[in-house]
Amino acid sequence: MWHQAKIWMAGAALIPVLLGSVSFARAQTFENPGFRPTVDNPIPIEPGWKDPTYRGWELLSVPGLIATYYDLNLDGTLDYQVIRKIIRKAASEELTIKEAIQNARIDNLSVYVSYPVIYFTSKYPLFYCLGVDFRKNCLNIWVDIAEDGLNGNETKYTLSDPKPLFR
Repeated sequence: MWHQAKIWMAGAALIPVLLGSVSFARAQTFENPGFRPTVDNPIPIEPGWKDPTYRGWELLSVPGLIATYYDLNLDGTLDYQVIRKIIRKAASEELTIKEAIQNARIDNLSVYVSYPVIYFTSKYPLFYCLGVDFRKNCLNIWVDIAEDGLNGNETKYTLSDPKPLFR
């Protein structure tokens, strides 16, 4: 069940990220570098996997989605995540990591590597979640239907707005 304080991520299984030269969750931060959070739009720019706030990623229990986690204030608890759609998968026996990264750049995608699968995802997130609890549930969610990066067209996501009962 979805509602603003709880989202479907509670039961997702953690997929280990291979460390070292194969930890390519994001090659760089793709967000608009000129866009900064404001009172009207408080969504932070995604730091990227090379940033010290990066805490890993996992496949979600909702098929076709990958979440990337961050600890923005470096206090030891997750507080930000972005969720992307999986566009396609490839077996790591078929592609080297270097080839996967080249393919992702050509196709304007992000790449996530977890042996034996390589995941190609949308370049920009579909969901931005600020305020993550210990079960990885989101407190504040924005959706970017256009998946065009942070540019101010993101909308606050709620399952539904309260509506009066009609008979």
